[in-house]
Amino acid sequence: MTVTFFQSQTPGSKTKWDLREILKTDIKWTTDIDFSAGQLTFGLVEVDEGYTPKNGDNIWFNWNHDHVFKGKIFKVDYDESETFTVTAYDSLRYFKNQDSLIWPVSTISQRFTKVAKLAGVKHKVVDKSTHKLVAEVADSKSYFDMLKDSFKSTRLATGHRYFLHDNYGVIELRRSPYKKLKYFIGDQSLMTGFSFTKSIDEAANVVRVVRTDKKKKQKTSSTAKAKKQTAAQKKAADVANTKLKTVTASGGSVERWGKLQIVEKAKDKANAAQMKKKAADILKSKNKQTYTLKLTTLATLSMVPGNQAMVKVKSLKDIGLGSKYLLITKATHTFGRTSHTADLEMKVRI
Repeated sequence: MTVTFFQSQTPGSKTKWDLREILKTDIKWTTDIDFSAGQLTFGLVEVDEGYTPKNGDNIWFNWNHDHVFKGKIFKVDYDESETFTVTAYDSLRYFKNQDSLIWPVSTISQRFTKVAKLAGVKHKVVDKSTHKLVAEVADSKSYFDMLKDSFKSTRLATGHRYFLHDNYGVIELRRSPYKKLKYFIGDQSLMTGFSFTKSIDEAANVVRVVRTDKKKKQKTSSTAKAKKQTAAQKKAADVANTKLKTVTASGGSVERWGKLQIVEKAKDKANAAQMKKKAADILKSKNKQTYTLKLTTLATLSMVPGNQAMVKVKSLKDIGLGSKYLLITKATHTFGRTSHTADLEMKVRI
């Protein structure tokens, strides 16, 4: 196993540079299922009259003759050791572009196709969605945020989780699990270490949904002379004309965890039933522990977000997490001269 192709080229130039000759550090490749671009970081030795990395340079990286990464340099650091530390991103970086769009009734497949065209990237719908989303206005949002809202609505309606993946320069719309790995990760099988965390830091067991109502101002007679108000008087009048309508939902974990409260705004014309439902829905999603499982393992290129792997670890089984397929949500691959390892984050529900 080794780096079989690692090349850079400045757009508009015919010169191609083989970066294997000046590679100083391991190569790290990080991908995440939650709306972020794939990232490649590496260190290069400065060579007199040789290659100097520049922002916008194209990067291609293959491992053991398999395609891994295609993208552009976005950041270059240089220090006293005469080493360049380079950060490149794949084509998903252009989904951070912001725009204002009016969405008609449409599916996430259609919305994905439109923003991919607007971002100017190659794209492919691998897994199509037929669920129709309501018309809406997306004002001054990134393409990532637009799709995040659409993906969330589709998931709530259908139970299907869609995600984006850069397949060597082609952005693909996929549905998870995209692939189940044929091998397992665990004791005596690839894994070299793990950490498991249970947390209520992001939990909430009291949800208040608040609607702000303002009284209509009384009209002033045309014959009456309006007194000029000070800023303090205007503020006091505004407070006096404002009322808050509140609906609260509480969970059964208050006694055990203490009161963990969040507040959400209701739509201006939301009625009590709608506010109550919103509070209950948010409480259901927030009134729970979150679990994080991180695995350190000998790696294959199939260990990418959106794929599932069977995890078998005896000591995890002892604390209630038995052998099961878990979704990879984030992967950081490290490519050495002849070694390939990965740090994986897995989606855990107990």
